This record gives sequence, structure tokens and C-alpha cells, in this order.
Amino acid sequence: MVILGLSPIVHESAVGLVVDGKLVAAAAEERFSRIKSDGAFPDRALQFVFDKTGLSPADVDHVAYAALPFAKERLRDVVGYARNVAYVAQASDRAATKLAHLLNYTRNLVLHNEWATWGGTQRRIRCELEKWDLAGKMVYVDHHLAHVASAYYTSGLDRCLAVSLDGYGSGQAGSFYLGQGGKLRLLSPIPYPHSLGTFYRRVTQALGYRPNRHEGKIVGLAAFGDPTKLYAEVRARFDLDHEDYYRFKSAADPWFEKRLAAAHAPSDVAAAYQRVLEDVATLFVHKWVRRTGVKDVVCAGGVFANVKLNQRIAEIPEVERLFVFPAMSDGGVGVGAALALQADLRGLEPNRLPHVYLGPSYEEERIGRALAASGLRYRRSDDIETDIVDNLLARKVVARFDGPMEFGPRALGNRSILYPALEPAVNKWLNERLGRTEFMPFAPVSLDERATELYENVEAVRHTAQFMTVTTDCTPKMRAESPAAVHVDGTARPQLVKAEINPSLYKVLKLYERRTGIPTLINTSYNMHEEPIVCAPEDALRAFRDGRLEVLAIGNYLVQSSEAA
Repeated sequence: MVILGLSPIVHESAVGLVVDGKLVAAAAEERFSRIKSDGAFPDRALQFVFDKTGLSPADVDHVAYAALPFAKERLRDVVGYARNVAYVAQASDRAATKLAHLLNYTRNLVLHNEWATWGGTQRRIRCELEKWDLAGKMVYVDHHLAHVASAYYTSGLDRCLAVSLDGYGSGQAGSFYLGQGGKLRLLSPIPYPHSLGTFYRRVTQALGYRPNRHEGKIVGLAAFGDPTKLYAEVRARFDLDHEDYYRFKSAADPWFEKRLAAAHAPSDVAAAYQRVLEDVATLFVHKWVRRTGVKDVVCAGGVFANVKLNQRIAEIPEVERLFVFPAMSDGGVGVGAALALQADLRGLEPNRLPHVYLGPSYEEERIGRALAASGLRYRRSDDIETDIVDNLLARKVVARFDGPMEFGPRALGNRSILYPALEPAVNKWLNERLGRTEFMPFAPVSLDERATELYENVEAVRHTAQFMTVTTDCTPKMRAESPAAVHVDGTARPQLVKAEINPSLYKVLKLYERRTGIPTLINTSYNMHEEPIVCAPEDALRAFRDGRLEVLAIGNYLVQSSEAA
């Protein structure tokens, strides 16, 4: 059975192709269009998955779309609104705050684009699918079922708590499911507007960053602030005296975060929001872990892009293993919709996701043509990994472009910039060179067999740490050897590399370890600020120039700037 998974065409539009229950190709439209978080219909990504697999639209049995039909989703909106009005009326909150919430919530509901166009987005999707002769194969899958399916069926864990948390989807803001025996059973939805995604999005915007894109900056900034200064005030927005899910009082009040941001240091505001997010989410994950008696937790949804939250969940005493789907936000929910539909129609057991190198790769001939047209100085390498390590030891910044592109938000070595993790100052000068304003340090990429020497409690997150989706506390050895990859709070967001998953990247790390004794390098995404991670050779060459990088290892070719000579 061939199922095409389609993410909502709002932001992060993407596709994934599942053949007989196995994810064989996946990509986001932004990588091809070069528009960050592109929400257009993913024509280019769709063409790619067909080109990679040799399949055609005629081979597709179903198109799984991660949303509900217009009427059903709008009915959920209205029911959720009515219930929230009743809840807010009796909630312990200031009258002015309640009023601000209700007025803004009503405005947002009435002016919602889908109400205004009466299902315009879904009509547009059907129209676009018609061009591919796929409109008649479209099947709707609940957004949050799709999220948890993406995590459950790729975790390799049979019995676990499956959690989704995001801003909004299919009239809800999250859900708790029990995964067991290849089946997912709903324990409790989290109705909108009780949304931790909205909670974090609003503070991102209030602090002057772009919501739905720059939340990671708030995570990094939080480590520099004092969470206790505003914790009580922010925590008071939640009603936690329930067993099913938290209640977010006056969630749509548009002024609360603005008042805090205007009166307090940004780092203290960020710290309070981060701590409250962690405490609220882990409290209810912990409640459901105890109620179900599970030892493993799997997660998906945009909130789980928050790597510090993921660490807190992994540290719940009863939790033995945590897995976060690598494309945890809406870019990966189409894959989850396809897996959920496969499970519903044919059955599906959870299988351990080996890697996410599911995007396009480029033949040497294509790379050669791009190099010849670039005007850059280059040579073919007989041993590209040794050449990479030689340049790293000479303290050169090395961009690596090799093999299939990664699916999801993280660069995992094939579209990455590498550098020794020895000097903390690199976080400032390399970010400036790439046009970035980041608070988080660069992430480390480490040999998997050295993980327990470098990272605390790593066994609980060993699988998900292959995908750079969780932080861990660093050991004294890691702090001493690779300080540039350790955040001010003593944590790091590692990528663990195995020889059987990425042999070339593993060889780079192994050679570097043999010559330095250190099994870790810095790994940051290969892109300029506000640009998607590079996809094609031409993208890599343009970013090489724009970032004033020194060395580019592209396939089996080595490119050097004049400064690197």
C-alpha cells in the first residue's frame, strides 16, 4: 500500500511517502522553494518523492491529510468556544483579564481565515491535488492523532504514553494517547484554547521575535534569566487541579505578555515562561505515566521542538525511555497522518526509525557542473573525510554537503557546518558570519559509543539523541573537552552518530578523535540566517560565498576560499 502524507498547507508544508508501512521519502517545500517555513502547496516536494521512489501518482492508494473536514473542524471550534466561555466565567482570574481573553478569542474565531473563506484552504488543496490526479484519494486524519502516530510508529516502543502538544490543530491543542500492540487509544484531548503552543508563541512575539519560527531563541535566552522573579505570576495563569489536562486561564489575553516584556528584562521573562512550560507539561505527562503504568513516552507536536522540555520529561522518575519524532512540528504531521492511516487500514507495528536522511541526494556529475559554473577553486579528493579533519585541525570552518538531505528542522551532518568545539568564542564570531543572532550555543555531534562519557542520563534518550531533539546535562569530561558546545546552564543538544547510519560522518568523527582524543565536533545547520537549510549543490555554493566560509566538502570535492589558501 502506498500512502502519501500531506501536512496542512499553512506553514511548514511537507510530504512523506509511506510504502507498506515504511517511510521511504520525505521533504519540506521550503528546501526547494528557498522560502523559510513555506506554506505553499508542496509541488516541488511532491515531485521529489515521486522521483526518488520511481512511483507515480497512479501508484498512490491514499493521500492522508492531517486535518479534519471543514464542517467537522469548525464544529469543534464552536463547541470548544462555548465550553471555554463557561469555563472562564467561573475561573479564578481578574475580570479585566477574562474580558480581554473573551473579546480576543471571539475576534480570532470570527475572523479565522477558514470561516472567512468557508473552507478555502481545503478547496485549494483539492484543486492542487486534482492537478496530480490525487484529489479523489484524499483522506482526512485528525491532526493530533497524526502527531502521536508519527512518534509512536517510528519509536520501536510497543507500550507507551503518546503525547502531542502544539498551538492548534483539528480544534484542539494537544492530546494524550496510550500506544499498545500497534494501536493508539485516546486518553484525553486537550481542547483549544488550552494551548502551550500559544502560551510560548505569545511570549516569543512579545519579546520581539517571530512567532512559529523563533521560539528556539527563547529557550536559549531563558538560561540567562532568573525564572523565580516572574514564575508565580506566569504560573498563576494555569489551573492544574485536574487529572486529565491543564486549563490555561484567559489564554487569549493579548496584553499579558506585552506588559511583562515592557516591565522586565527579556531574559527573566523568557526564563519564567520556560520554567512554567516545563512544569505544566511534565506535571500532566507524569500524571498519565502514573495512571497508565507505562515506562516509555513518545512525543510530537511543535511544543516538543523545545529541547529543554524534552529533557525534563526524560527525567521523570518513572520514565525509562523518551522518543521525540525528529520532524516534530507540522512539517512532520503529514508523515504521521500516513502512518495513522496505514495502521487503521492494514495494521502497523511500531518500528525504530533508523535515520531521517530521506531527502534528495545529488550525483557527482550534477555537483561537478555546479562547481564548474561557480568560479570557485576546487579539487577532487581521494579521501574527503581525511581532508575534512585536516582542515578542522587547522581551525578552518568546514561546510559538509553529502548524501541525502535530512528531513526535519535539524541538520544532522549531511547539510552541516563543522568546527572544533574547543573555543566558546566561536558561538559569537561564526553566528555573526552567518548573520544569526542566537543565544543557544552550537550543538555537538559525537560518536555514539562515547555518549555515556559525555552526556548524563543519555540511555533514556539514546534513540532520540540521534536526531538532536533533546538536551542532556554534560559530564565534566564534556565540559572540559568541548566547552563551545556546552550552554551556560551546563547542557548540550547532542547528535549521536553510528557507523552503520552515516559511515562518512562517523569516519570524520573517528579520525578527529584519533588525532585529538576528542570524539565531538560542533555541528550547526548549513544556511544563512532566515534561510532554509541548503538542499541542492547550487544552494551550498551560494551559502559558502555568503557565509564567508573557508572550506566546503561537497560530495568528493573540496572547495577552498581564497582566505583558506
